[in-house]
Parts: sequence; C-alpha cells; structure tokens
Amino acid sequence: MRWLVRILPPESPGDLLTSMKAIARSVGAEARNPKWTSYGALELDIFCPTVADFETFLAASAPIAKPEFVTDLNRAPEHLTDEEILSKARRLFNAERYWECHEVLEGLWRQEQGEEKQMLQGMILVCAAYVHHQKGEEGVALSVLRRGAKMLQSLPGENDVLNLSVVRTNVLRLLESGTITGFRI
Repeated sequence: MRWLVRILPPESPGDLLTSMKAIARSVGAEARNPKWTSYGALELDIFCPTVADFETFLAASAPIAKPEFVTDLNRAPEHLTDEEILSKARRLFNAERYWECHEVLEGLWRQEQGEEKQMLQGMILVCAAYVHHQKGEEGVALSVLRRGAKMLQSLPGENDVLNLSVVRTNVLRLLESGTITGFRI
C-alpha cells in the first residue's frame, strides 16, 4: 500500500529524511522518492503492508514533524470534469505538489487529441521537471523543462484555467537563467 506524505519542516534541527526513513523501517514500512519544497517541507512515498502500519508510522513521526498533507494513493481517482481536472491541477501546481499535478493531468492527456493533448503533455513535462528539481536533479530538471517548453511554445492557443501564457513566460525565464525557481499559475 502506498501513501504520499508531505512533512512540514521541524522546529528542531536534524536530518528529517534520515529520521523519516528510520521511523518507516521501524514499523515495517519504506520511505522512498524524497522531494523537497522551496520552503523546506519533505515529500515522501510511504509504502506499508497495511493501513494500520501506516497509521503507526504517522503516530511515530508526529513528535518529530507534522504532516502538511497525506494522500492515499490506494484509492481510485475521483471522477471530475475536464475543467475541474484543470482547476485541480492548477491548485496542485501552485502548492508545489508537482507529482500529483502530473498524475492528474496525465489522466486527461490520455483521452485528448491535437493541440489540447500537446498542451497537456507540455504541462506534464513542466511538472516532471519540477519533480526532478525537488529531488535535487537540476540537470535532468532543465532538460525536461526544455522539452516542455518546446511543446508549449509551438501552441497557438491559450488555456485560461492553467494560465498558459504565465507558464510559457516563466518557463522561458527559467531556461534563460539556467536556474529553476517556483512560480504560480
């Protein structure tokens, strides 16, 4: 079973990642895919044999750090309209929840065609670039961001929900600077 957990930065200094991995191991779980936000929160995939094991992990980690959110990845995604999916993707992107944004857009991408599919693929690549950035893989992040930029720049249309013009402008700025920083859409 799998959950996505984002842990807020603790008040006391220490190695948060090492602590979370040790706590996970102590309850028979595994903490993988660490990703760091711009404000120091740590996002982890927690793999546990049972729900009870996951609840034990949360209880054991509570004295060290507080979760910002927990997403149960064992549940089927809710049914949303295309516009609701895009709005959810925007909220996730703006909350630096890039992996989830990528996943939400991918479901819609699979069923689209033409320019809409290309726009979604470009946004998915932008999200993937940020996931690599959160993992500290800057070279990979910039490479993926370049691919996303190419897909988005060649589109004549706009998408008001995702503020595509803001995305294009910021992605080009990031590529020109060679440094990935966050922006909101």
